[in-house]
Amino acid sequence: MLLMLIGVATLIAFSRPLPPRDVYFAVGQEGSTFEMLGKKFVPYFEAEGIRLHLVNTQGSAKSLADLADKDSSVNAALMIGGVVDSGAYPGLRSLGSVEFAPLWLFYRGSEFHGSKPFAYFSTKRVSVGPSGSAAEITLRRILSLSGISTEERPNLLRLPNKEAIASLLSGELDGLFIMDGFNSPNIEDLLSHPDIHIFNFTYAPAYVKKLPYMSVVSIPKGSLDLHKAYPAEDIQMLASTVTLLVEKDMHPAVQSIFLLAAEKISSGLDQFFSKPEFFPAYVDHAIEISPIAKRFYEGGRMPLVERLPVWLSSYIDRMWLVLLGLFAVIYPIFRLLPSYRSKHSIMIIEDAYDEIQEIDQLSTSTDNPDDLGLLLIRLNQLDKDTRDGWVSSEEKNRLYTMKGALNLVRNQLLSKLEKLSAGAN
Repeated sequence: MLLMLIGVATLIAFSRPLPPRDVYFAVGQEGSTFEMLGKKFVPYFEAEGIRLHLVNTQGSAKSLADLADKDSSVNAALMIGGVVDSGAYPGLRSLGSVEFAPLWLFYRGSEFHGSKPFAYFSTKRVSVGPSGSAAEITLRRILSLSGISTEERPNLLRLPNKEAIASLLSGELDGLFIMDGFNSPNIEDLLSHPDIHIFNFTYAPAYVKKLPYMSVVSIPKGSLDLHKAYPAEDIQMLASTVTLLVEKDMHPAVQSIFLLAAEKISSGLDQFFSKPEFFPAYVDHAIEISPIAKRFYEGGRMPLVERLPVWLSSYIDRMWLVLLGLFAVIYPIFRLLPSYRSKHSIMIIEDAYDEIQEIDQLSTSTDNPDDLGLLLIRLNQLDKDTRDGWVSSEEKNRLYTMKGALNLVRNQLLSKLEKLSAGAN
């Protein structure tokens, strides 16, 4: 029983049933779709008694670096798909993507309809996002396909999104690249200004052939404002996905909370560029999917998740097979306990009968008072031992039958001693 208790305690200790009290979530730049999504996750964690701390960074590269850094407090991060090479971060796992994040090019002035946009903007002041941001990395890869380098180009500025938006609206910038979701406050702010245009990437399908982790999304003609028929034509853009990454050893309950929250958040978002219920989904395969997420997407939902705390549902989901194995071992042992107790009682009584028989035989073969006295002492000790010992209730009748035999032999011994004593006198 002690070994079983130690085994259960060890299992609980190593299986980590309780999740951490604090989780740190890198959500990119202020005003981005990452930050907006991060705020939506907070109440789901609060409902499970966990504090979700949002950590702003300068972009996907910094969020990824903080997440991969063992000395950093960041446990999870939102990242644009395609920023990292496949297999580059074996210590991280993907929980899937939650929405599309297009590469937007907002610009001022007259609308451009030519076939060489990069030549047109080559002399204009354009922000490409901070170094290491998703927009800067993606734009660099797109331009490299045309043999164009973003290095040593004084017209390409690496400004934070908030600063770049303010500069574009004030006329200090001619354009800005930003990679963000449709529901982002930054995008909503830019779309609200009629003198700011959205660039139409007519060659988007061609770029997707070279960058397979990206997709083509479109803003249909008139879909932003039907009354004003804005935009006046279909606008095509390149897009990646907003992917949720976690540490490989993140507590399974925390991963489950992220997944359940992502499902509810995605269903409540205006998924402008995707079909309803498409997200969350495992789209970007550069980071290996978490086993928890894989089962989630395959339809393996946790039992009783609507009635129990997520950590408990997650623990039952992970440990039911182990617990079933323990039950298969422990139950037969408990079934054996009553049988063992009964057999132990029978052994005590049978051993007592054997000793009583031996004492009886020895008493009939001797007339030495000293020997008979020793036999009487043995008999009294046997009586005491059987009185102090534990005997199961099923064997109480046999116990007292044995006691009767013991008293019978004791009376015979006492009677014989009295006769020997009387004869000696």
